[in-house]
Amino acid sequence: MKFGHRTAEKNLDLTEFYKKSRSEGFGKEVKRRILLGTFVLSAGYYDAYYTKAQQVRRLVVDKLSEILSQYDAILMPTVPCTAFKIGEKTEDPIAMYLADIYTVLANLAGVPAISVPLRRHSNGMPFGVQIITKQFDEANLLNIADHVMQMNSVKPSIVD
Repeated sequence: MKFGHRTAEKNLDLTEFYKKSRSEGFGKEVKRRILLGTFVLSAGYYDAYYTKAQQVRRLVVDKLSEILSQYDAILMPTVPCTAFKIGEKTEDPIAMYLADIYTVLANLAGVPAISVPLRRHSNGMPFGVQIITKQFDEANLLNIADHVMQMNSVKPSIVD
């Protein structure tokens, strides 16, 4: 393991080293999602969930391709609310799942997307907009994102 968390514990065999590093390196939310994904892909549920999900995914990809053949991009919210304050939703897994619900579309359809900051809400927390373009149209995506940020006088930063 070259990148990411490595356990500080010594004298572990390779299997124990990986188990310890991964269990220490992932938070509760990531572990929850990994377990859910493993469950859905298990042999008894493969056809019931995975096969049906792939059929639905195909419908989403086709419809999104149709829309993006007529328009340069789709602008939509990145999340349904403003940013959370640090530590605010850590004990509420449902809120955590719902926070990224709008970003699922691009991942599901395999299209490029970016979230750009817009402004601050009256509650003081930032919010932004997600831009989605068709497959392999990253140059257009970045140009649109740059234009949106310039219109809003937003300078990109890691920490605001």
